[in-house]
Formats: sequence, C-alpha cells, structure tokens
Amino acid sequence: MKINFLRLVVLVSVLTAANASAQDATQKPKRDPEKMFASIDTDADGKISKDEAAKAERPMLSKRFDEIDTNKDTYLDKDELKAFREKQRANRKQKQE
Repeated sequence: MKINFLRLVVLVSVLTAANASAQDATQKPKRDPEKMFASIDTDADGKISKDEAAKAERPMLSKRFDEIDTNKDTYLDKDELKAFREKQRANRKQKQE
C-alpha cells in the first residue's frame, strides 16, 4: 500500500513538472527592454539615433522613428520608447474589445 502511494506521488510530480515545462515552451519569451535598448544604442550614450535605429534588427523602429520621437530632438530615449510601447498595448487592447 505504501509503495503504491509513493508511486502515485512520484507520477503526479512528474506529470505536474511535464505540464509546467510544456506551458513554458508555448509562451513567448519576454524581451528585456533594457537589453534591447542597450543592443541598439551602440555608442552607449543613453539614446538611439536615426542611424542606430536604421541598423536595428526591427525595421519598425526606423520606420516610426519620427512618431516615437515625441520631443523632436532627433533621438529616442527610454521614456519615449516606453510611452510608445504603452500606446501600442492600449491600441491592441482596444481593438480586442
């Protein structure tokens, strides 16, 4: 009886771990905004120039540079990018409703 109970506990543990692992694999990995910013800000001056944006992996940054650059100083800073991401999220959420 004790052996069967122990087997059941082990089986439940294994199935729970497998399920959690499967869920992790299906979820998109979250991107770290700080790391992304640092990878684009190649001269490490704390802002992204049009040239740096043009060289970024994602063409959206370059295409929408002027829209994101709300203070029109020809650079993107972390606050402008954060505000743009929040605006994009709000727009997506509104479309879903």
